[in-house]
Amino acid sequence: MIKAWIFCWCLVILLVPISAQTVTVNSFELPNGLKVILSPSNDMQAAAVCVYHMQGARNEPADSRGISYLYQYLMFDGNENLEPYDHVLFVNKMGGIVSGRVNYDNAVFYETLPAQEINVALWLESERLKSLRLQDANIDYHKNQIFNRINRLWESSQNFKAQTWVSSKVFEGSAYEYPLYGDLNRIRFLSNDRIRENYQKFQNLANILLIIAGKFDINELRAGINKFFQNIPPGRKPANPVFSAHNQRKSFLLKNWMIAGLKRNFVVYGIKAPAKIGYNFMYFDFLRYYLTDPRFARLDHILNIVNELDVEIESSFTDYMEANCLTIQISTSKRINLEKAKYVLEKEFQALGSNPISNSDMKAVRSLMEIDFLKSMISLEERCLRIGEFFQMFGELNFFDVQLKRLRKITSFDIMESAKKYLLKENQVVLNVYNK
Repeated sequence: MIKAWIFCWCLVILLVPISAQTVTVNSFELPNGLKVILSPSNDMQAAAVCVYHMQGARNEPADSRGISYLYQYLMFDGNENLEPYDHVLFVNKMGGIVSGRVNYDNAVFYETLPAQEINVALWLESERLKSLRLQDANIDYHKNQIFNRINRLWESSQNFKAQTWVSSKVFEGSAYEYPLYGDLNRIRFLSNDRIRENYQKFQNLANILLIIAGKFDINELRAGINKFFQNIPPGRKPANPVFSAHNQRKSFLLKNWMIAGLKRNFVVYGIKAPAKIGYNFMYFDFLRYYLTDPRFARLDHILNIVNELDVEIESSFTDYMEANCLTIQISTSKRINLEKAKYVLEKEFQALGSNPISNSDMKAVRSLMEIDFLKSMISLEERCLRIGEFFQMFGELNFFDVQLKRLRKITSFDIMESAKKYLLKENQVVLNVYNK
C-alpha cells in the first residue's frame, strides 16, 4: 500500500496541468438532425472521430437478440466504395488506429489518427453510415464465426460458463439479463432481411452523436463535416429514452457445481451494484478500487499476505447505465483454502459496512480514481466515450468539473454507507465450482 501511495503521488504530479484546466465541450446540429460534439485539445497532434450510437443490445426485440453484436463485425466489411477492411488499412497506413464495440447501452466506433488527416476519418465514417455492405455472404460468415467462437468457449471454459450464469442471475428481469450475443441457438438462424431492416434503426441519425476530440481547425472541420454528413438522410426522432436505476431484487442465491477433473476449485461472487446514472455509483466504484484494483490490492493483501491462503483473485465490473455487477472470482487447488478465503471475504465485507476506512487509505484510493479519470481525458477515445455516455444519460455536455468535484469530496462515511447497502449477503449471487 506504501507503493500505491508513491505511485499515486508521482502520477498526480505529472497530471497536475490537466487537472488545473477544464475540458472544453461544445456542440452544434446539422439540418439532418445529426448532433456534433467537439472537444478541442490543441496541445496534441492527433484527433479522434467517434460515431456514438445511443442504443445497443438492450434496444433489440426479444426475438432478435444478438443483432447489435453482429453489427460490431459487419461494420468493417466494406461499403459501396470500400472493400472489406479497407477502412482499417487506410487508417493504419497513416499511423492511426480503428476500433469499435457494441454494448448493452450504446455502440461506439472511432478512428484516432494524425490531426491533419481528420477528413479521411470523416469520409470513412460517413461512407459506413450511408452504404454499409450487408450482403448475405458477409452476414452468414459472421453469424457462423460468432456461433463457433462462443460455442468453443462454452464447451472449453468452466470460468466462462460460471460467469455467464452468475451474470444472468444478478441481472434477472433487467435489460442486461441476456448475453450480448443473444441466444446462441438462434443466432445462425436470424433472418438476414431482419438484420438489414434493423440496421436502418441502428444507423438512424437521430440516435447518433458525432464526437470529435483532439487538435483541429474549427472552420476546416465544419467544412469537412458538412461535406461528408449533411447529405445523409435525416432519421426519425425517437422518444427520449428514460433511464432509471433498476431495482435489483435483494435475494441471496447460492449454487454449487460439481465438475469431474477440475484442476482448481473456484467461487464466483456476483455483487449487485448501483446504476451508472445513480448517485451511489461513484461510492461503489471507490469500493471496487479499494477491494480489487491491483495497484491497491486489498483483497490480495488480506487473503494472501495476512492469511497466507495462496489463492488467485480475478475481478470484473460491468459499467452499465441502469444496473451493474461486480464479479469477484477466487480460485485455488486446495478446497480448504477456498473455504477460508470465503469466510475472510465475508468478514471484510461486514467490516467495511461498520468501520470507516482509514484516512491514508481514503487518500490513496481517491488519488487512484482521480489519476484514472484524468488519464481518460488524455486518451481521446476515452474522452469521446465519456462525453457520449454523459450526454446520453443526462443530456449535458460539460461533465469534467462535476465529476472531479464529486470524486474529491468522497468521505469515509459515504463509503461505509455504500458498503452497508451493497456488500450485504442478500445482494450477492454466489456460485461454488468444486472438483467432483
